[in-house]
Amino acid sequence: MEVVRIGKERYGEASDVLARAFFDDPAWVWLLPDAQRRARLLPWLFRIGFDVTAADVYVTVGPLIGAARWLPPGRPSMRVAATLRALVTTPLRLGVATAPFLAYGRAVEQMRADVARGPHWYLAGIGVEPSAQRQGVGGALLRPGVEAAAAARIPAVLLTNNEANLAFYEANGFSVVRQGRTPEDGPKAWAMVRSP
Repeated sequence: MEVVRIGKERYGEASDVLARAFFDDPAWVWLLPDAQRRARLLPWLFRIGFDVTAADVYVTVGPLIGAARWLPPGRPSMRVAATLRALVTTPLRLGVATAPFLAYGRAVEQMRADVARGPHWYLAGIGVEPSAQRQGVGGALLRPGVEAAAAARIPAVLLTNNEANLAFYEANGFSVVRQGRTPEDGPKAWAMVRSP
């Protein structure tokens, strides 16, 4: 399966796919327990994530059935202008879920910092259309960051809140290096590293 890097003109499509892929993810269910509200907000939240995170976005060639955000080492993790816009609009959209959302983001970044102190490639999100899962799409979307990390002889790092994902990542060379919650009263989380 072939994947390509895209620009912001296709972020909307990628956001929609990730929203469907993450609809039942424990972190998003914790943050947005009402299913209708979650369905309405997830595409917007993933789009904000694409705009704010200075990551390389990869998608499947042809119909967009999967997307991954890989953040290379040495690049600032956030785009300043987009982050400032998000700080204004997020409370308006999320309401009472804003504080838990921000706490979740801080906890994820802290766990990442704790397990990856040096240069690394960071998987800032990956998802596959539910009807296309278990067909090799996720593995293809992992390749760009995994191969770049291996070529640079540095680790690839990710966090997941879904225990069901552990076997997939382990089959692709990642190992759990830390478990915790994001945040302390939030969903379980597993930090995983693929060593060079």
